[in-house]
Amino acid sequence: MPPVVRRLSPYEPPVGAVAHVIPRPRPRPVWVPVPEPPSPPLDAARLLGVVLEVLDGRRAARLLREVAVPPVAARLAGAVQARSTRMVRAPRVCRPARFVAEVSVTVRREGRVFAVAARVEHRGGRWWFTSFTVLE
Repeated sequence: MPPVVRRLSPYEPPVGAVAHVIPRPRPRPVWVPVPEPPSPPLDAARLLGVVLEVLDGRRAARLLREVAVPPVAARLAGAVQARSTRMVRAPRVCRPARFVAEVSVTVRREGRVFAVAARVEHRGGRWWFTSFTVLE
């Protein structure tokens, strides 16, 4: 049996007819990343104040275990001396990552001015000092 052949519609539009409008493809939706939730709140002045008061001997050294990781707490506990320290300005906070903050502050101790640099990380629902340096 021979194959069935159908007649094709004319390829060219009829003369004088309005050209058929070809619909444009829809634009693709633009992918927008979901924004990260904000970092947990950080009270840098309070955290720095606790450590500075311990270093001055005004608070017990055991408080360092509540704000610093064990190696940092042990190192700072060995540096406790009786003296008076106060912050000259409010701490500056830089956030290089969501759960990390770097804090710097200027402090006055016994008539001299020093810089303090620290790094805090948010772990287990709290902020912990992972590095603390008094630049003398």
